[in-house]
Amino acid sequence: MINLLRNKGLTDKVIILGLDGMDPRFSKAMVDEGKMRNLKKLIEMGSAREDLVLLGAMPTITPPMWATLATGCYPMTHGIIDYNIQVPGELDLTQEAFMSKFLKAEPLWNCTAEAGKKTLVFHWPGGAWPPTSDSENLLVVDGTSPGAMGNTTHKVDEEVMVIATTKTEKAGFVPYGATSSRIDGDVTQMRPAKRDMVMDMKDPRIKEFYENEYKQGLVFQDYEPGIHSIRNGIFYEGSNMDHLADWAIHLSMSPIQDAEGWANAPEGAKEFVIKYTWGKVEKPALILKNENGEYDKIAVYLSKDQAEPLYVLDEDVYTPNCPDIMPTKKGGMVKVVRNMRALEIAKDGSYVRLWAGCAVNCENSDCWYPRWIFDKVNERFGPPPATSMAAGQDPDLILKCSQEQWAQAAEWQAKAIQYMMDEEGVEVVFSHFHGPDLSGHAYMKYLKNRENSVYDESIVRTWHEQTYKWSDDYIGSFIPYIEKGWTIIVTSDHALICPEHDHQEMGDNAGVNIGVMKRLGYTVLKKDQFGREMQEIDWEKTRAVQTRANTIYVNLKGRDKHGIVDPADKYELEEQIITDLYGYKDPVTGKRIVALALHNKDAVLLGMGGELAGDIVFMLHESYNFDHGESMSTACGHNDTSVSPIFVAAGPGIKENYTIDGYIREVDVAPTAAVLLGVKIPKNCEGAPAYQIFTEEM
Repeated sequence: MINLLRNKGLTDKVIILGLDGMDPRFSKAMVDEGKMRNLKKLIEMGSAREDLVLLGAMPTITPPMWATLATGCYPMTHGIIDYNIQVPGELDLTQEAFMSKFLKAEPLWNCTAEAGKKTLVFHWPGGAWPPTSDSENLLVVDGTSPGAMGNTTHKVDEEVMVIATTKTEKAGFVPYGATSSRIDGDVTQMRPAKRDMVMDMKDPRIKEFYENEYKQGLVFQDYEPGIHSIRNGIFYEGSNMDHLADWAIHLSMSPIQDAEGWANAPEGAKEFVIKYTWGKVEKPALILKNENGEYDKIAVYLSKDQAEPLYVLDEDVYTPNCPDIMPTKKGGMVKVVRNMRALEIAKDGSYVRLWAGCAVNCENSDCWYPRWIFDKVNERFGPPPATSMAAGQDPDLILKCSQEQWAQAAEWQAKAIQYMMDEEGVEVVFSHFHGPDLSGHAYMKYLKNRENSVYDESIVRTWHEQTYKWSDDYIGSFIPYIEKGWTIIVTSDHALICPEHDHQEMGDNAGVNIGVMKRLGYTVLKKDQFGREMQEIDWEKTRAVQTRANTIYVNLKGRDKHGIVDPADKYELEEQIITDLYGYKDPVTGKRIVALALHNKDAVLLGMGGELAGDIVFMLHESYNFDHGESMSTACGHNDTSVSPIFVAAGPGIKENYTIDGYIREVDVAPTAAVLLGVKIPKNCEGAPAYQIFTEEM
């Protein structure tokens, strides 16, 4: 029997293998169908519920849930309460909540490092960066954003869809102009994709905030104010989550002409240009003939003066780590790599359809601590690969470009972590990989047939299955470490849901949502001289706003800059809002859209109350929650999707082939790992060790 006060653990080495957005319900279906053999093997080697579910905390969104997994605390205790947190007094201003300065609770990695265990925290987007312990045993890599490792610091520009044709008259660049790779026509016919969120990047509050961040040393080399730190985003229609599966990437268009003025252009070559960085940077390219006289290769150059190309692309071949030199946002030039795919090259050289991934800085070690980790990993495996937001129901972009990048990123990350485990003496790993989440966003809502579906949901399901297959490969690369004495915990922060019905303009994590609150009469827009609504909130008439994933604020006198509600009337106004939310019906289905709405004081039951939370906390019904964030953590959706996180554990100290009765909660993961390792449980922890899965009784 284990004495909880003893220092001896059940294992010497633990890796928390976190996969952002991994769905236990869909994983179970894949396992049952024989499509996730590595996960099946891990389940048989260890312990899990029959349904693989971890009882999730809330809100079901990235930073707060990774902070919960690290600390064993609910968001109201650890302080990272949403993807963004509210700037005090500013109801329309939010700040991204990734940085450790927001984390009020002790993370387990500080406990393990200070207990003498060499600990690696790898790309953990929930209070990990910058490090908060000066222990020499603590090694931290990134954690400043989700998506790609180093997304905040290493990325130099955005991905681009490149179209070149003989009928295009003039080269051009259209920001967010491509929702599909299959584009034909002149750039003058193209328009930027509709953006429902309005942001004023010249807002003086953003400049002031950015300057304050800079003074605190929290701004990286290529940090963009307002993009990675602070937002005044307002959704007048729709929401960000609603449109992720229709996400538009930048578009570069160019005429194709006979090659002229080149230092060394092969005979018969045709030329076009690729525009990067909002059209400010051009790279010349040649379309090359093969020995049969057909065009089937693209050579990209630094300039026409160069005798040799930077790289050569074969038609329809995914080509990783193409080298280039690009300007940084702060000036100067830097070596970069980007992943490319020439999706289509017309045999007569009249058309090119080319995808170019984000450029990644090969030399930036800003978010590696200590920096020697970057040097050693970069030398062996290269810089971290970029990842993609390409979507638009385009199977070429999703399968041939985006998912290829994610598979590459998974392999790179596994090798980097395993190097640290094998060669650098690391004994504890906290790792996060964002693949299932961001890959799933590219198609999630189309897992159910909708009015604008291009492909049947059965086809889209195969895309989702592909995401889980390379995720399974990632998991499988770590299974051999069980024989080396490692205990593995596979978990996630949340999953992604495909709802039965359409989204209801509430609950986006990126800013204020006008829709439902305007219809209920609580948020009011200004009107022009003709009585038409403007895209501007009338704060003198607005009694409450809905902001972030699950929050409503009363526009309160004495607290908020434009407050109009007397504090004496606050409770009754909240009661009225809650009543109206429960009564609000989807105009199409006639069903309520809100599953739960609570006063702040009652939201402590969910771990979501307290001074950092809003006046009202609400959850959307599972049938209206697009992807994740706004619903209860138990929500289930169409096509075997859900919002619950996953939990499987195996290795020393864990029962083999054991089915868990009852639930293990998200707050239980950190104390479970602490007991396994024989280190102290984080001091603010609200969870408990999952004693039922241990090989010894407690």
